[in-house]
Amino acid sequence: MKEPALDLKTRFKKTEEEYKLLFEQVPCNVMIIDRNFKIVRANKRASDMFESLKGEYCYSALKDRKEKCIECTARQTFEDGLQHTGNHVWKLTDGRTLNMHVITVLLKHEDKKDDLVMEMAVDISRTVKLQNSLEAAHNYLESLINTSMDGIVGISKRGKVEVFNSAARSLFNIDQDQIVSLEDINTMLPKGFLAQVSEGMGHVYLPEAELKRSNGDKFYGRLIGNKLRNLQKTIGMAFSVHDISHVKKLEKEKIEAERMAIVGQTVAGLAHGIKNLINALDGGIYFLKSGIGKGDIKRIHKGIETLVRNIERIRTFSKAFLNYSRFRTIIPTLSNPADIVTEVAESFAAKVLENEIKIELQLDQKLSPAPLDYEKIHECVTNLFGNAIDAFVGVDKDRAKKIWAKVYEEEGAIYIEIKDNGCGIDKDHRRRLFAKFFTTKGLEGTGLGLLMTKKIVQEHGGNISVLSKKGQGSIFRIRLIRGRLPKIPD
Repeated sequence: MKEPALDLKTRFKKTEEEYKLLFEQVPCNVMIIDRNFKIVRANKRASDMFESLKGEYCYSALKDRKEKCIECTARQTFEDGLQHTGNHVWKLTDGRTLNMHVITVLLKHEDKKDDLVMEMAVDISRTVKLQNSLEAAHNYLESLINTSMDGIVGISKRGKVEVFNSAARSLFNIDQDQIVSLEDINTMLPKGFLAQVSEGMGHVYLPEAELKRSNGDKFYGRLIGNKLRNLQKTIGMAFSVHDISHVKKLEKEKIEAERMAIVGQTVAGLAHGIKNLINALDGGIYFLKSGIGKGDIKRIHKGIETLVRNIERIRTFSKAFLNYSRFRTIIPTLSNPADIVTEVAESFAAKVLENEIKIELQLDQKLSPAPLDYEKIHECVTNLFGNAIDAFVGVDKDRAKKIWAKVYEEEGAIYIEIKDNGCGIDKDHRRRLFAKFFTTKGLEGTGLGLLMTKKIVQEHGGNISVLSKKGQGSIFRIRLIRGRLPKIPD
């Protein structure tokens, strides 16, 4: 039975409205273009992007061009009647540009002259931006790997060497165009290193590994290996290698230099210590000679005691100082600092008399003994006395030369002060007084006396300071805090 004409018309109208609704609301830009590349119709989404589209040339309205596009998907569709796709850049009226993915299809008519092309375009600007960022990141990473001074090697899960940068090729002596296999790498690395990286969960670090170049030469390198993961899935492994051969060479040279320096320090320091002991022997000889000359038995005995004591000190000092460069063991005993200063002052009796120097002792007689290494503190005070005497070399002959030695306790700390009114020390020299091998005495000095003194004082938990003014004299002050002194062994 034939449908009424009214019903067909109604259905056609309804279908037409549905297609129109679809055309307007489809989530992309849709335009109908004729063979002259004029826009016949555009949906709402496209029209909202531009002020005017209908009747405009597509290349002018969409791209602000005066001539047709060389790469035109609409033209290709008109020519062969097939669907074509392409990426184009649209220019909006406000100056912004959009990256669009375009699809064109042919709308056929009986008369080909009336054929139209429907162009559908989707904004892919964000995708293009992400792609550009990804490409830039990839290029940056590739440049970072290739310009790194460390060798970088990447191995896929299947065991294929994907990355082997220029530094790695240089380190392992491999040509730029040579293909590197996993077997090649295993022969160059420490045995089991790659297996350890592959099986481990964290990074594998070998600070000092012996490696091989392709020609068999050995070198030392620092290796860091990591398993590569993506979303908890293993995708391979990588390692970096840093050549430390030059560091090993420098370390070897440094050790040799330090060994020679220690030998030099030991010899020079031994000479310095012996010089002090000779001064003490001179003191004993002085007492002995003067006692014999005056027939003073007590003075003779004192001279002999001084000689015997210092000869023994030479013996023990020589043995002990051979270990100067190693750790100095402190052997504390209950000792009175005032007794040490008195003994040192007496050992310089001959020298101060010869140089017309007066010594004044200011000793706290109530000072209680403290746990000190008697011999080492004796050495410190001897060094300071010797320096005080040397401070008068070249000073005005009319000056009354004097050395003050003071021992006292204040606020839980024992102080030993050696003061002189000699030549004094200038500011520049004061800064370097405790530096190794620094001396103001020319060939007469070793540059180790004050360094040794400072070290001994520090081993007792104390410190040493100096106050001095050029031309007026110096004060060297040793401060020993009782609470920090070494304990006497059981």
